[in-house]
Amino acid sequence: MDANKILEQFHYFNIQADVDSVYGNWAVSTDGDVVNCLYPYAILAIHFKDADWMEKMSTKVWFKPECKGSLRKALKRAKELLEINE
Repeated sequence: MDANKILEQFHYFNIQADVDSVYGNWAVSTDGDVVNCLYPYAILAIHFKDADWMEKMSTKVWFKPECKGSLRKALKRAKELLEINE
């Protein structure tokens, strides 16, 4: 994934952190935010515990089954970052 595209999406969602990691189309910020870089969608760290994100994302028309592995890895990394920052 192009670094400029990721930073553009971070800026769009007002994420002021650096990029921690990238899994497919999903980027994780150092603050634990998860952003899809193809479709403008973010799971902000403050909402991480609000839903079962795998279940919620599978209801999106644009979410393809082959994206599940990447999102699962991104959510796992975000959870690790959030636990570190607590």
